[in-house]
Amino acid sequence: MKTILGNSRQSADLSAGDRAVLLVMGCALLCAVLSLVFGAIGAVSYIRPIATAMNSVGLSLVQLRPLHTTFASAWIFLGAVACVLRFLYHTYGEPSPRERLQFRATMVCWGLAGLGALLTLPFGITTGREYLGFHPAISALIVLGWLLFSWTFFARVRKGFWARPAYVYMWAVGILYFLWTFAEGHAWLLPGVREHPVADLQIQWKSCGTIVAAFNQMVYGSLMYIGERKSGDTRPAQSRAAFALLGIGLLNSFTNYAHHTYHLPQSHIIKWTAFSVSMLEILILVIVFREVTAAMSRERRLRDTAPSFTERLFGLSKRWNLCLLTVALLISVPPLNALIHGTHVVMAHAMGSEIAIDSYILLGVFAAVLSELFPKREVLRDVIDSDAGRRSLRWLNGSLVGLVVLLLTRGLATGVTRYLGTPEPDWVAGFSFWFPALGLVVGASLLRLMFAWMPLFLRPTDFRTWRDDYPRVGDSA
Repeated sequence: MKTILGNSRQSADLSAGDRAVLLVMGCALLCAVLSLVFGAIGAVSYIRPIATAMNSVGLSLVQLRPLHTTFASAWIFLGAVACVLRFLYHTYGEPSPRERLQFRATMVCWGLAGLGALLTLPFGITTGREYLGFHPAISALIVLGWLLFSWTFFARVRKGFWARPAYVYMWAVGILYFLWTFAEGHAWLLPGVREHPVADLQIQWKSCGTIVAAFNQMVYGSLMYIGERKSGDTRPAQSRAAFALLGIGLLNSFTNYAHHTYHLPQSHIIKWTAFSVSMLEILILVIVFREVTAAMSRERRLRDTAPSFTERLFGLSKRWNLCLLTVALLISVPPLNALIHGTHVVMAHAMGSEIAIDSYILLGVFAAVLSELFPKREVLRDVIDSDAGRRSLRWLNGSLVGLVVLLLTRGLATGVTRYLGTPEPDWVAGFSFWFPALGLVVGASLLRLMFAWMPLFLRPTDFRTWRDDYPRVGDSA
């Protein structure tokens, strides 16, 4: 009996590749949690008595916002990296000793970078740049880790590269373009840029827009790969729409900044080119969403099962993409952009995009990868795709709808009254209560969803052991 149990335990162990994927997923979720925590603290700072108490101890929104945006960006990039590593190890086999060493060095670099940001930003050690507020030494660690990750990726996919599905090209573009845009975001360190404020602003906003394009390519590729894995259908990842999204996304990577910088001197041709390309990318993304979710739905109907958690998240993300397409079309029209620039409308669009599109896709990716790493029916039912998780998702989506509508309304009120030169209406005062209230519900729902999976990261072997008395989420280790 001892031998049988021992063999069962040994067979439940994760491979080196699976452990690496699980580690990156855990770090990505940790970054998401940190971003939510700092965002929640920043949200309650809108309540005047709380803001006064926070300021008395030297804590303000100026310090919290860079922490929130830094770890939000890290969540999206690390989430996509986890999916890329899953593809590499599942397709090409376990990492070699050299690749294991590279992976360790990568995680050390990124871990030190995250710790450095966490320890320096609250004390005002910041560059003051949008999305890149941390010290350049931290940036160097991020780039070093990214170069090591890039080496692993291209070393594995280089053979037969030009016959790959669209998602491999998207990851390749995202990986290379991140390095370019990240370097561009640090152009202010050059005297010739730093001494010219308008040029500095143009480059800063260009890098902010294009770095988003880099992680969009990573996330879109992850969507296609997981859609292919879940449905068994290779057509969506090799369709005309998939390669059109790749091409338009690549073009958009070089142009999408321009319709965010209407307030800076530049040609109208540049502005309208950027607007047209960005809107076309969103439209093609809707088509890709439809193809991926349709393939998953066909496979599910053949098995006569309920929609999986991944399918639900991808479906919600598709609907949000359509809604945010409408908002993007409106706020990109120059006269309307001038009206809402610098208001909470931009915040609504950014939060909706990062949570309802990118984060929903990544959570769906994580649910799919976890279901492959932990294939037991009980774990799928009670942990990964549980009733509690689905309730959390409903709460999250409902509160996010309320939050985005609130931010849009507040931003429009500010823009219109600013244009007319009149004071804001009295009802705007209620924003300081409803914004943190809805923000806290969004954060709490998202945290509850993530923490439901936490036992899988803390005790993975227990949940892979094939036995009747498998541990449940509430059980102690």
